[in-house]
Amino acid sequence: FNPYRARHAEGHSPLAANHVSHTHPELVRTYGKSLWLDPGETAVQDYSLSVVMDVVNRYDIDGVHLDDYFYPYKETDGHGHVLPFPDDPSWRRNGVATGLSRDDWRRSNIDRFVERVYHEIKKAKPWVKFGISPFGIWRPGNPPQIKGFDAYSEIYADSRKWLQNGWCDYFTPQLYWKIEQTPQSFPVLLSWWISQNAQGRHIWPGSYTSRVADASKAPWSASEIVYQVRTQRGHAGATGLIHFSAKALLKNVGKVADQLASGPYAEPAIPPASPWLEAEPPSMPLLARDETPTGPRATWCAAPGDTSRLWIVQSLRKGVWSTEVLPATVTGQFLSAADPPETLAVSLIDRTGVQSPPAMLDCTGAE
Repeated sequence: FNPYRARHAEGHSPLAANHVSHTHPELVRTYGKSLWLDPGETAVQDYSLSVVMDVVNRYDIDGVHLDDYFYPYKETDGHGHVLPFPDDPSWRRNGVATGLSRDDWRRSNIDRFVERVYHEIKKAKPWVKFGISPFGIWRPGNPPQIKGFDAYSEIYADSRKWLQNGWCDYFTPQLYWKIEQTPQSFPVLLSWWISQNAQGRHIWPGSYTSRVADASKAPWSASEIVYQVRTQRGHAGATGLIHFSAKALLKNVGKVADQLASGPYAEPAIPPASPWLEAEPPSMPLLARDETPTGPRATWCAAPGDTSRLWIVQSLRKGVWSTEVLPATVTGQFLSAADPPETLAVSLIDRTGVQSPPAMLDCTGAE
């Protein structure tokens, strides 16, 4: 979700009759060539939160993600002068009485919304993760060598505060720069964000994978992305990486998908667990061997009270274990006569990513 962007500047289709600019024009501001909801209006926060919660309540989703658009990035007029965001009415009505500076008031509006979204999601469905991908630099000078855009003062995003307060389950700072780019170095920024993670949430940096194919800029080599994955794995406290965007992987631009698949992504993996989202881990699943007309079959199911999101099925053959990650709908497999496993181990991954103890099955026929 981009919770405040009501219409993108590049939008061309007519606005729907029930578009928020028609149903609640008092909440919408024209800024540059775009339409924005005003974060300073309490009704805007309520409206955007209601949209998020409508999706959470009506759909079986794994998570809610906020992009880096909070207050808008600054627009300029035809002479290059910065346009002020037109929130005078909400500032006079809601901001002046707080005693905060206008900038601090704007930041407090975003803080309050982020906190509300996190807690409302947890009240409805504790297992639904909430994550944010803010601009990769909190403030220039943090750490000292870092230079660049100041999201804290320009778009009023105090992203470090959200992480330090634990108002997310995973945090994906957009580290869209090369490893060797000293003023915005990927590993230097990653180390800094890890050091700010007081609540032990997941740090999954964003990697600019689409830059491999970006002809409008100097394209990166696919090896840069591979190195960033390996760099992330070398940082204790960073438990994954998110690629922007999937298009580059699906199109395999610059052979980036091939290099990942033959390198750091050669083995199957699952998202790491979020144990703070549940009280009790899942129990060992139930695993049995059945004789069927077409041969022996292993079947499994969750223990009473548990729900599976994924199955981890591990097979031992000639002293070597292999692993499959299977969807919850797969609850058995035939034991191949041509290449039967000696032992089968099946564990459950629940909605929060926590893994159960494995149930073990001797597939040689012994009880």
